[in-house]
Amino acid sequence: MTKIWTTIAFGAAAVGVFAQNPALYNPARTIEDQKISVRGWGSGSIAQTDELAYQGVYSIRISTRNFFQGGIITMNEPIDMKSAYADKNNLLRFTIRVADLNTTLGGGGTRGGGLGTSGGGGAGNAVGDDGGGGQGNRGSGAGSSGSTVSMPVTSLKNLRLIVTTTDGKKSEAYIAVNTSMTMDRGWLNIASPLKTITGLDKTNMQIKEIAISGDAVTTFYIGEIRVVNDTTPITGDIGQGDMNLALGDEVTFSARGFGGASILKYTWDFDAKDGIQVDAEGQAVKRKFRKAGTYTVTLTISDANGLKTPYKATIKVKVNP
Repeated sequence: MTKIWTTIAFGAAAVGVFAQNPALYNPARTIEDQKISVRGWGSGSIAQTDELAYQGVYSIRISTRNFFQGGIITMNEPIDMKSAYADKNNLLRFTIRVADLNTTLGGGGTRGGGLGTSGGGGAGNAVGDDGGGGQGNRGSGAGSSGSTVSMPVTSLKNLRLIVTTTDGKKSEAYIAVNTSMTMDRGWLNIASPLKTITGLDKTNMQIKEIAISGDAVTTFYIGEIRVVNDTTPITGDIGQGDMNLALGDEVTFSARGFGGASILKYTWDFDAKDGIQVDAEGQAVKRKFRKAGTYTVTLTISDANGLKTPYKATIKVKVNP
């Protein structure tokens, strides 16, 4: 027999704008007004558009095929990150929306085209003892004509950033798209802690360019880029409390934590006495207890970058012969 328990997330975000730095990209103004220019990277493409917007009027549309093709955003007035870098809670946050199938893409102008709702990622699965596991609205107006393309179902999981500073040095980061910090209307906040941008600490931290690509054939929109300060603690709940099972029952544990912009990692220890601290990893796992007895099951939800204190919860599971 299979039993299922579901964990519900709770807690309020403590995410604020870093006051000393303006937005790197503000959707309320044109890129020209912000002294920003864009150009394609490899066979990727990038353009300002008003097909849809997170706030204000504009967004930046990027088409990518892999980690070496996308778009480059140039800050003609470099952004100073020295003071922001000093705080480990400061993140470089991107507000993005992924295009759906049959999305109407605009031409080179800032009007024309349409939008599609973005897909979302499902819960990850891990193995215990036995294994197991939108509709678009067409825009109108001036600008070159748009074209409707049928794109394959996207499996965008990560964005790649290459940050170039005014001293000619390059830094790199990979940002997971699956994050606990979701929003409405298909927009998603994803972020990289400044401390985890590899090589940034060895630069003068005057950001000149950001090259952006993804790990799938897809088009996505950037609604905003800014530095935020995220002190949100990681929270969660292991669910239904202590369990009473029959020997051979298969249990599905399903957890949902919350940690602001952090990428969360879920690990499970099904027996506190055996010395093994990680028996399974994933947001949803299955387990079949093979021996009668009383077990202490521990869920740990942690920040994948190791910058926050992990959340732990335990329950007792009694397995009857």
